Amino acid sequence: MSAPGRPIRISCRRHDWTEALFDHRIAEPTLTFLPDGHRRLPSLLGTPADLDFMECGLMTYVQSVADGLPILALPVFIRAAFRHSYIFVNKNSGIERPSDLEGKRVGTRYEMTANVWARALLADEYGVRLEKIRWVHQTGGADAARFKLPPEVDIQTIGRDVDLLEWLVAGKIDALIHPDLLPLRLLAHDSVRRLFADAAAEERKSYAHSKIVPVMNVVIFRRNEEPAVIKEVFDAFVRAKNTGIDAMEDNRDSALLWYWKAWEDQVALVGRDPVPYSLAKMRPTIDAFIRHAMRHGLLDKTMAADELFVNF
Repeated sequence: MSAPGRPIRISCRRHDWTEALFDHRIAEPTLTFLPDGHRRLPSLLGTPADLDFMECGLMTYVQSVADGLPILALPVFIRAAFRHSYIFVNKNSGIERPSDLEGKRVGTRYEMTANVWARALLADEYGVRLEKIRWVHQTGGADAARFKLPPEVDIQTIGRDVDLLEWLVAGKIDALIHPDLLPLRLLAHDSVRRLFADAAAEERKSYAHSKIVPVMNVVIFRRNEEPAVIKEVFDAFVRAKNTGIDAMEDNRDSALLWYWKAWEDQVALVGRDPVPYSLAKMRPTIDAFIRHAMRHGLLDKTMAADELFVNF
């Protein structure tokens, strides 16, 4: 247990795998969980610090370690999602297949973890030449990861005040690769559709081939944290996830009419736990992400999973 008199402050989002930490099904009197998955690094590294553990985007975290910041991560992956379903095109753009993205104006936030995975799937699964795309990059916040692209890559940077969804609807961009949107609201516009007509089928094929579920965020902490506290926090996340997975098996309280079908299909393909909280089991996923980040100009050198994660 943690030292008496020292509450451990942890910030992360409410999620099926963390909800038990907030509704007190998992009781941890020495741990204080704050429902916020968007805190910035100074909250952890400032003097004084506001937090002891925090959720952080994987790309921001990996680049921060490469830059020498004294932080480390638990193998706790709070968000995981395939990205085929978050690639949208304007129906008048002439884009019918992934390779048609070449030569087109594609809106994105280039440095986001989700978009690293999205570009990787386009290149590796469909042979898209990413350097041929005319990228329209929306600049991120202060903690946004940096990137350096070859000079021949066409990339336009736009401000945060631009609404890329409106640009897609109006045809100012031909396609949009972005995770921070509500698909049904975007698809309500007659001019927009998904790149993949059956994105779920493509995502299942992706997993069947690679056995990788893309992960987005991790839980990070200062490297000088007490080992007993690190283990206590990790165990709390594990118990919360197990509780959440158990709750997901009972679909009687869900408003989704065919929840049972989605759950049974998922379990049949990837098992009850698609993203184990285990460095050994997740090493292939982490290694793949590092390779993608290097290819996309987000890292100057390779990094080993053991440099980034506690070995739980």
